[in-house]
Amino acid sequence: MRRQTLIPASVRLFAPMLAATVLGGCNAFSPTEVRNPNVTDQQFLGTPASGAAWLRGTSRQFLLTLNSLVLNAELGSDNYFNNYTTNNQQFDGPNILYVDPDVTAIQNSIARLRYMATFGLDSVYVRDPLVTANDKAETFYLRGVASMLAGETFVGLPAVANGPVVDWQTHLNSAIADFTQARTLSTDVPSKNSYTLALARAYHRLGNKTKAVEEAQALLTANPTFIRNASFDPVNGPANAMTGVLTSSVNNFQPLPRLDFLDPKFLNRGTTTQSPIAFQKAEEAHLIIAEANISDNNLTAAKDRLKQLLALVLTRTTELTDSRLQLRGRAAGKVLYPNVAETKVAFAPGQPLQDGFVLTRSLPTVRVATVSGTSVTNARIDAITTADDALYVLYLMRQEIFIGEGRRMADLGIRLPVAQTEIIANPNTKAGEAYTLSLVPSFIPKGFDMDAFTYDQTAKTVVIKFDMNAILVQNKASTAVLPFH
Repeated sequence: MRRQTLIPASVRLFAPMLAATVLGGCNAFSPTEVRNPNVTDQQFLGTPASGAAWLRGTSRQFLLTLNSLVLNAELGSDNYFNNYTTNNQQFDGPNILYVDPDVTAIQNSIARLRYMATFGLDSVYVRDPLVTANDKAETFYLRGVASMLAGETFVGLPAVANGPVVDWQTHLNSAIADFTQARTLSTDVPSKNSYTLALARAYHRLGNKTKAVEEAQALLTANPTFIRNASFDPVNGPANAMTGVLTSSVNNFQPLPRLDFLDPKFLNRGTTTQSPIAFQKAEEAHLIIAEANISDNNLTAAKDRLKQLLALVLTRTTELTDSRLQLRGRAAGKVLYPNVAETKVAFAPGQPLQDGFVLTRSLPTVRVATVSGTSVTNARIDAITTADDALYVLYLMRQEIFIGEGRRMADLGIRLPVAQTEIIANPNTKAGEAYTLSLVPSFIPKGFDMDAFTYDQTAKTVVIKFDMNAILVQNKASTAVLPFH
């Protein structure tokens, strides 16, 4: 298992260290002007355009946070299995303990993002006359993202360094306050759209159907094809962590066979260009509205909305990629995965075997979706006759559209505990409290069974052990999942 240096999870960072980090990556300082390599708070805060430098550093921390969360959250779901030994071996279980260094790393990265955004708003921007309203808006948004990720991912976390643990709902409400402030301040239309979609996402997770639909519809009215990418930089960093685990020769992460056709979402584009993550996209707005329609038992509207969603997905970019390095478990992996398109896949025991889910990786190129993809068709949507079946199709589409983006673990109702390092360092926390335990709903299969399947290499058939979307629908009354039901 990869090990990481543990640091206090509430992130007690010194501003001089942060300032030096940020300034090292921009032109705010001329090297000839620096007489002392130790940049102090006051030196940094008195520097022209310090606000722009700080925003750039905060944006970089957002990418680092996304890397830490996405990679591990994909393992903590039925999307991917760690078939090699260079990453976390326990999240697949899901066996998620507060002593796990990756729990600490995720918590640290979220806390850093929140800290940096707050320091920018409270200490940097007030001393820089060049800071604009749009700079402030973006920083409120980034702080809101930190709160939103905390609210989606953890059972609870401190909201400030060394503070008491507050519940996930409180973090989401803090995100809503920051996204609202960001939209109020901003004059940039694409940014305002991203703040609107962020509001829809936070309201959805809270189960506030009215507000979630209102914001989702506002986004679609403003820009029905909206995308906000998280763009990475392999030269100056950070690079997209998921690209490496999906495209390396050892192929660390293997997708559940019924998701094989969507992998790799983040193509290896060489040494100077990186695949982005579509951190926000209009598909989410359609999914929110369709889920609200289903909860209102309006199947006609839900089916129409799902067809609008499918039409949008079909316009998104697909690309040809050379996937021959992805040997699907044949390079020291623990499990052999299917590797030819003739393979038929059943979503669960007793379900029909279906074509079209596995790609032949030995071919010079395969075509994959790089923004959104789905196996759902208009005919499948037309076949919906019950609310439960509509929910099943919707959550199948959510899974397929968001694969590789770190969203599935939250949809499964799995939440991380407060890290042990926090308990040790923070006097307002205590060992043995409920927040030191992860939340894994009782209906989630244990013992790596979410990723389990039987593969008959001769017959070219795969049978998935558990259809998790069916299980979600069966447990729709649980407060852990399906926020509108």
